[in-house]
Amino acid sequence: MGPHRVHQQILRSHHLFEPLNEEQLDELLAASQLVNLDKGEQLFQQGEPAHAFYFVISGCMKIFRLTPDGQEKIFEIIGDRQTFAEAMILMDTPNYVASATAVAPTQLYRFSKTAYMRLLQANQGLTFALLGKLCIRLHQRLNEIETLSLKNATHRVVRYLLTELMKMPAGSRCLELPVAKQLVAGQLSIQPETFSRIIHRLEAEGIIGIDGRQIDVLDRLRLEQFE
Repeated sequence: MGPHRVHQQILRSHHLFEPLNEEQLDELLAASQLVNLDKGEQLFQQGEPAHAFYFVISGCMKIFRLTPDGQEKIFEIIGDRQTFAEAMILMDTPNYVASATAVAPTQLYRFSKTAYMRLLQANQGLTFALLGKLCIRLHQRLNEIETLSLKNATHRVVRYLLTELMKMPAGSRCLELPVAKQLVAGQLSIQPETFSRIIHRLEAEGIIGIDGRQIDVLDRLRLEQFE
C-alpha cells in the first residue's frame, strides 16, 4: 500500500475527515502538502497569514506565544494524529494567533483553509464534526484557565498526571511524558524546577516511580488526593 493510501487511512481515523467520501478526501489531499520538519524548526509565527490548518502524522509540535518580556507561554503540545489551527477556518482574523514549532522530527499535512471550506459547504456531517472539535477545545481552554487561575502548582501537576494516565489503556498505571519536562512545565505555566520538585516529592512519598520520562503511578488514590 502506497504512502498516500496509508495517510488516507490515518486521516479517516480523525473525526474532522471521517465524514468525507473518497472523492472529497482526494480533493482535499490534492490541495494539501506533506511537510517534514526537523526538531526546533518553526512552522508558522504568530501574525502570519492563516491560510492552512494541520494534521500531525508523526512527531510533536508546540503551540505558543511570546509574552511582552520575551518569555514563552506554551498553550498546547500536539502529538500524533492530532490537528491544530483548525479554529482559524471559522475565525474572522486572517492571521495565526500563536506560533508553532516542532519539538521533535515531525511529519504533517498542511491543509488548505479554502479547500476545506468548500467541503464544509457541501457536507453537513463535516460541519458538525468541526463544531464538535472546536467545542472540545473551548472546554479544554476553560478548564485550563480555571486551573491556572485558582489552583496551585502541585494541583496542576497532579491533574496533568491523572489526565495523561486516563489516556492509557484501562488498568494501566504507567504513563510516559510526551515531551521533555521543561515543555510540560511551560504548558502548566510553572517553572521547570518547580515541576521537578513536585515530581520528586511525589516519588519520595511513594506515590509514583520515575524512570526518565516514564512515570509509574504506584498509588492512584493518594495521587488523586495529593495537594
